[in-house]
Amino acid sequence: MPSSQPPPGEGASGNFSHIGNKFKRQELYRKHRKDKRQEKLKKRVEQAREERGEEGKEKKRARLAANVPRTIENTRDYNPTIINAPNTHPGPGPSQVASTSAAAISSDDEKDENAEEEEAAEAAEEEQEEQEEDEDPHAPPAILITTSLPSNSTSPHLASANSRSHPAERVRDFVDQLLDVFPGAEYRPRAAAKGVGLGKISGWARKRGYDALLVVGEDKKEPFSLTIIGLPLGPTAFFRLTSISMGSEIYGRGHSTKHTPELILNNFTTTLGHRVGGLFQSLFPKVPELQGRQVVTAHNQRDYIFFRRHRYMFKNEDKTKLQEIGPQFTIKLRSLKNGLPKGAGAWDGVIDFDGTGTAPSDEQGVEGVQGRMALANKKRKRATAEEEVQGMEFEWKPKMGVSRRNFFL
Repeated sequence: MPSSQPPPGEGASGNFSHIGNKFKRQELYRKHRKDKRQEKLKKRVEQAREERGEEGKEKKRARLAANVPRTIENTRDYNPTIINAPNTHPGPGPSQVASTSAAAISSDDEKDENAEEEEAAEAAEEEQEEQEEDEDPHAPPAILITTSLPSNSTSPHLASANSRSHPAERVRDFVDQLLDVFPGAEYRPRAAAKGVGLGKISGWARKRGYDALLVVGEDKKEPFSLTIIGLPLGPTAFFRLTSISMGSEIYGRGHSTKHTPELILNNFTTTLGHRVGGLFQSLFPKVPELQGRQVVTAHNQRDYIFFRRHRYMFKNEDKTKLQEIGPQFTIKLRSLKNGLPKGAGAWDGVIDFDGTGTAPSDEQGVEGVQGRMALANKKRKRATAEEEVQGMEFEWKPKMGVSRRNFFL
């Protein structure tokens, strides 16, 4: 006759598989779960009672300091380009720092001291020149938005490139969302370019005073990539585009206004991250319109940049309510190149706003002429005499994704 007693330790550990009756087994398991919840609740109540008052706050700080969870973020591989800015990143862990010898770091620092001093001096001079001829901080930058040219594989029945240059409906909707997000943005269809490459389009936009060029790539009738080109001198950043949600697809969304939004760049900790963050910053005016209570957030986490846009309202002095406007999308940096795409050509610094090459008439007003001349002079100082072949500053490769704790932004 088999024994009715359970094996030692099975009932206490929550394993009731030795009980043949299903209903009895479920009843005992529910009772076991309830006892565990009650025991956990008693511990939390007792802990909250002990952490009251001034002495209790010290106990709570000590408990939290001793129980820091290990995450992928705080155990990331050591990156020597991390800029230890406050409130951005706690810094590399001790295990990653120990892997790099102090002698190697000191020798590299000594070699780079002279180069850093020269770069700092040049940057200071350029910053001083820009401050002397600063633009209106409230004026939005001029941004040109266009789409990529679909390949023959996606539309083989269309022979000409001009016929294939019309974007899909989903891509047009995404472009409309970008026009609503970026103040000063303008869309021009790719069909108007008549099949020319991205380099010539960049040169055309630079010649007409645009500050940035955004290209939405299309694949299988869906937005696939986002290329951001800073004008007039670059850089050119190529991002993979995923997880797109239009504003109309967000439940309980708010409606945007014409006010310039604020910009939040979160967790860009390395020199490459600061360069990418500066590229995003150049797409918005320097001074936002705070009365609009709109904010655009670019949050970097594990080299994925999450883009969100919200409206906010101050509930009281400590709390704020948020309402998402949209769109939502995620981008990941695939490449960052200095300069413009190949084919932009040399630039003499002259800006031709109307595209005719003629001098402006007297009817346009003296102030408008002076403003255009000042802007042209500023960009002429930063221009290069010849088109230089710029190298690739960053290019993602599959081997970079082997370690889950290796981040670059």
